[in-house]
Amino acid sequence: MEIIPNIQQVLLNMLPFLVAILGMYKIILKPMLEYLLDRAGAIKGGHDEAARVEGQVQERMSEYEAKLAQARDEIAALRAEKRSDAQAKYETVVAEARSEAEAQIETAIGEINAAKKAASDQLKTMSGDIANQVAGQVLGRPLSAGA
Repeated sequence: MEIIPNIQQVLLNMLPFLVAILGMYKIILKPMLEYLLDRAGAIKGGHDEAARVEGQVQERMSEYEAKLAQARDEIAALRAEKRSDAQAKYETVVAEARSEAEAQIETAIGEINAAKKAASDQLKTMSGDIANQVAGQVLGRPLSAGA
């Protein structure tokens, strides 16, 4: 039994192993590495594209939010202007109604005072007539209007 192996025998035994390794490299390993590298590149490209699209989306969102804020400000200003106009119109209508009501009150007070004076004058005249009638009945004779 020999302890030192025969070099030819070792090389002959290694030859099928090397052929199998080389075949596996050419058939399986090399295409698989290319596929994995392409896939990694595609994934990185996809991530880069997604980041670029997300940046565009964020930029558009900020533009839309700015436009929306501007529109809200414009609406608030317009609403304030309309509210101011409505308040001024309201105050004008109320002032006109108040003046008209005060004029009607003044007219009514004048009519009441005129009616009061007329009633007072009529009562004075009637009280004199009644007094003459009562005196005439008490005295038993008719009194003249001047007495």
